Amino acid sequence: MIPCSSRSESRQAELGSRGARLILGFFLGACTAAGPPFESVTTLPKPASHPAGTDVEPATAWPSARPVGTTRESLVVLETPPDPGAARGVVAAFFRAVVEESPRALAALFAPNAMMQNGTRREGASSAWTGRFARYDYRSLAGDTIYRDADIRVSKDQDDWMLEVPVDVAWGNRPRMLGDTLTFRLTPSGAGFLIEEILEDFRSP
Repeated sequence: MIPCSSRSESRQAELGSRGARLILGFFLGACTAAGPPFESVTTLPKPASHPAGTDVEPATAWPSARPVGTTRESLVVLETPPDPGAARGVVAAFFRAVVEESPRALAALFAPNAMMQNGTRREGASSAWTGRFARYDYRSLAGDTIYRDADIRVSKDQDDWMLEVPVDVAWGNRPRMLGDTLTFRLTPSGAGFLIEEILEDFRSP
């Protein structure tokens, strides 16, 4: 025979278990009715390709650089003007190449169609100096002061630069190999210059 107290405890345990199941069912039903299931990691939005809070603008198409522009244009990119000191540097490099009798060094200083104007005679600058190297010993001028930088007269002709260079060589008993003055027309090229024309009044024997 089962004691009365044991039957009572068993009845209470059964009622408690049934009540717990009812409460759990009610809670699950409430969660289901509250809304859709939580989003999983695979359904989260992709992060932005740029930092938050930044403006996204299309890349600006820059126009080509040029020497001058007008106020009517909305966007202008100007070339960096050549350094006037670079013009004097070209003259120095020219006389250095002459003393070295180097056609290659001269060619690097000449514009593609550089000309030599000697009196009434006009010819390509490269061929003119190659011919003079064959007739004169310019290497003998290596120890001489050919010109003085302070004596150079600089002017502008539109975009070109004109440098008038008085020759300061004491010829003595040597044959003259240069005119009294060489005038260089330099044309801008990037941040520097190229020799476009040389004017000289010199009669070679």
